[in-house]
Amino acid sequence: MKGPNLVSPDDIGARVSFQFELPNGYVGEAVGTLEAYDEAAETYLVRTKDGELARVPRRGVRFGKVVSR
Repeated sequence: MKGPNLVSPDDIGARVSFQFELPNGYVGEAVGTLEAYDEAAETYLVRTKDGELARVPRRGVRFGKVVSR
């Protein structure tokens, strides 16, 4: 079940939260700072608190929101 994705490429620099489907059918979560949006790959790049860069495919997003600016 998909909910709204309230995150856009204009939100770069904001703290965001995503729940998204992985290619293997599992669900992933990413919370952190939106660092970039890759237009060609339609992918959000989120820097998590441990410094990792999470790739969130736009098509797989079940839910996305801006937590703070």
